[in-house]
Amino acid sequence: MWLRKAQISLVAGLVLSLTGPVLAQELNGKVRWSGKVILDEPVLVHRDATLTIDAGTQLVIKDPKAKISVQGLLQVNGTETAPVSFTGVPGWEGIEFMEAPKGSSVSWTDFHSAKAAIVSFETDFLVENCTFEEGEFGVRLMRESSPKIVDSLFINNQIGVANEMKSGAEIRGNRFVGQKKSAVIASHNSKGLIIDNHFEKNKQAIALQQRYPDRISKNTFIENETAIFCNQTQSTPLIEQNHFEGNNYAVLNFSFSFPVIKNNTFIKNKTAVHNDQYGSPLVENNLFRDNDTALYNYRKSNPKIFRNDFEQNRLAILCDFSAYPEVKNNNFIGNQMAVKLGIYQSADWEKRSGSKSIMQRESAARKSQNPLLAKAPDKFNDFVDVSGNWWGDDTPQLEQAGEGGNAEMFYDRHDLPEVTYEDYGPGVYKLDRIRFAPWLTGPVDDTGVQTGIKSK
Repeated sequence: MWLRKAQISLVAGLVLSLTGPVLAQELNGKVRWSGKVILDEPVLVHRDATLTIDAGTQLVIKDPKAKISVQGLLQVNGTETAPVSFTGVPGWEGIEFMEAPKGSSVSWTDFHSAKAAIVSFETDFLVENCTFEEGEFGVRLMRESSPKIVDSLFINNQIGVANEMKSGAEIRGNRFVGQKKSAVIASHNSKGLIIDNHFEKNKQAIALQQRYPDRISKNTFIENETAIFCNQTQSTPLIEQNHFEGNNYAVLNFSFSFPVIKNNTFIKNKTAVHNDQYGSPLVENNLFRDNDTALYNYRKSNPKIFRNDFEQNRLAILCDFSAYPEVKNNNFIGNQMAVKLGIYQSADWEKRSGSKSIMQRESAARKSQNPLLAKAPDKFNDFVDVSGNWWGDDTPQLEQAGEGGNAEMFYDRHDLPEVTYEDYGPGVYKLDRIRFAPWLTGPVDDTGVQTGIKSK
């Protein structure tokens, strides 16, 4: 036992220093830990109590259920040269803030193999210069918590930061490497700045479920499977001044996600911006260079694409399954193919068969209640309009083809006049065409990135 139970309740204001093995239970008043601390049963820091953990303290977890529950204040005062560490059995339940007052902080602290290193219910606190490694969660905000998480390292966890149930974390200056599920996941009306972070080799860097009314700004995303995933985020978030390089998907917008994607650089990604199932962002003043596909638009995704630079991509824009973007005042320079229509890009099929009823049936089968589905378009032109753009050294192709002609840089009805669909019954349908006239006779000013990170 830790001392005797009769001695556990401390007089308010008394400071207790412990430097040997500790079995802690309920803490009142002011308590200080240092040296080596053994945790083999739960700790409760009462509302009127403050637990201070000194620099260099080693906390050894003997029982995964020996979590530290904080209703008062917690000060973990590690330093760069003397960090605090939590080690021991894997699956530790961690530090849990439970409707605690403001003022707690965790600095220069290492967590290893925790189930959830820090959990919070309705508490604001500071996490800085910490390391979260090989756990299930680094920081899990269960409800209405708005901590600052800054300058910390998250490495090889399942999830780095979970921002849930109206929480509002500020996530700034951190490094997320090798998260197996998501580096940052947000849901249920959560928000918070995500700024100046580095995301590398995560399965998902940022995953947003539903609206996220805040900024994702000045981050670097390197070699993630998906850098930013938006699902039903509607007109949120603002994605600005980020650098995306070598990702499988840089930004993936799914199911009525319409974020603003502005002043970013997209370099050497497999797909820079992937829009699916009414994913229709505003894409403005970005640089797309040397991507396999710069913009992929599928299943009625109709993004607005203004004042971007598309340079040396294998394919600048793909449209398929009734996707009709608005593409104006962009510069297209040296792309292997400028615009390609997939085999399901057919207004003829939409008119004669129609996909809206098919998608409504699929939605009903999934028991989806999304009210936006009723607003989906059901009338379509038979062309994708990319007029009003500058095509650089490829402009002579357009001049040679003339209005309505066949230019090599485009793939449309001229290249595949008719299509059939095994999955949608018998019938032969016309593929859409690409309208490219009138084109601009000179480059557009003020395109590409205007502020923030420039390409290297």
